[in-house]
Amino acid sequence: MPSGISAESKTTRNILGGPDITVANNNYIIAIDLGTSNVVVAAGTPSADGRVTVEAVAVRESKGVVRGEVKNVEQAAQSIREAVGEIEEKLGITVQEAFTGISGSHIKCAKHPYYVYVSGADGEIFEEDVRRLNDSMTGVQAPDGYSLMHIIPQHYIVDDEEEAADPVGMFGKTLGSTFNLIIGENTIMSRLEKALQKIGIQQKKLYINPLASADAVTFPDEKDLGVAVVDVGAGVSDVCIYQDGIVRYVGVIPLGADSINKDIRSYGIMERYVEELKIKYGCAVPSAVDGEKLVKVPGRTPHDHKEISFRNLASIIEARMLDIADYVVEEIRAAGYEGRLTAGIILTGGSAMLREIKTLIAERTGMDVRIAVPDINVTDESKETVADPRFSAAVGILSIAMREGRTVAVGAGRIPAKPVQTAGRETETSRPAEREQAGDSAADSAQQQRPSLPDPDFEYDPPRRDADRDVDDGERGGAKKKGLFQKLKEKFEKTFDFDVLDDDNSI
Repeated sequence: MPSGISAESKTTRNILGGPDITVANNNYIIAIDLGTSNVVVAAGTPSADGRVTVEAVAVRESKGVVRGEVKNVEQAAQSIREAVGEIEEKLGITVQEAFTGISGSHIKCAKHPYYVYVSGADGEIFEEDVRRLNDSMTGVQAPDGYSLMHIIPQHYIVDDEEEAADPVGMFGKTLGSTFNLIIGENTIMSRLEKALQKIGIQQKKLYINPLASADAVTFPDEKDLGVAVVDVGAGVSDVCIYQDGIVRYVGVIPLGADSINKDIRSYGIMERYVEELKIKYGCAVPSAVDGEKLVKVPGRTPHDHKEISFRNLASIIEARMLDIADYVVEEIRAAGYEGRLTAGIILTGGSAMLREIKTLIAERTGMDVRIAVPDINVTDESKETVADPRFSAAVGILSIAMREGRTVAVGAGRIPAKPVQTAGRETETSRPAEREQAGDSAADSAQQQRPSLPDPDFEYDPPRRDADRDVDDGERGGAKKKGLFQKLKEKFEKTFDFDVLDDDNSI
């Protein structure tokens, strides 16, 4: 039995003589992060110390998703089914509900001010006044086709002049605040829910990936000092800015590591070898590699092969990562926090595994950079399980849902009698053939009308630079360092079972 499961869960013998069956347990938290290249499913249980015990994580190839948005519901549903099936076999459960995360350029963030009159006769501000102010934002009508997903108060202002983080106990006639309102496009969000419904899973709540990733990798002191969390995915890169312990800005950059892969494919390298080539031999700083070394890649026939130098490979990676770094700088500037983020940048996501990425981003932005895995809000025994930057959004969803007191229902499942099948093939589970479809999306609750509140301006679109500039073969300084990347690289090499040769490097 996995650690952290409540006493409600127990095992009984199948009276028909089959394998043991696990009785339903409602103490689980199931998170699904459907990304452009991977779908990550994480299962956790609340621990007594307020952290999450991560019982299992599954990663499968994602299909039908482009730049964080579901484009093919059938393919996306199959990808989720395979990852969920692995979790079900590992834990002996049937997943019926799940929390999900979403990203994509449709995610918008805007500021909206509002105030209420203090109810106390002598002007003392009570919790009820703060609650009334915050609740007033739930009635803000989002633009047509969008739903309000998150409401984040930035600060409180008493009588339009005195700012306070906690106004309770102060005196004044009015209590106001500026709110960060985060919205998402209904059509895109509904496709994710539809993909879940196709495999019999109800979406319990939808979260924003930038917030989830940032929650999973950021220490409280960093949030106070000011920090930008950048989750570099395959199709898009998420940005979340903290200052004084508050989420100040959320943005999504329409550029990710897929742009690197496309440039590598332009060398005539087949797609199935590109990701392996990038992770195993790639580096973000060309001057840190041997310019004379070549890597040999299989070609279209058994007698054909392609060669690419370590230097050219690094130059491709450098060019695209510099584009992403420039986008990040522009996001920070547009949000109004240039020069104010004392804690610098936290880098996570799949591309954090690239060698020397920390050096490149630090030099380009002029800020301190830390590479992070989502191990802050998990129990000690879970840290090894989540020691992968690809898991940040999924683990962040687990921890946020736990703090909100949310769990999901899981059904009885047969304990597996054989190992989980390899990626790319559907995993058989004990899931019933049909289930009731999920109800209306929780996002619809944001559509309440309150005529007294004006609609916020959601037209903000920060300036973008050309992401398709030429590859620059210029050298950059920086010494090689061992650490998180080296550990992940070794894990990756074990997965693909090949060696790095000094003289004749080949895949």
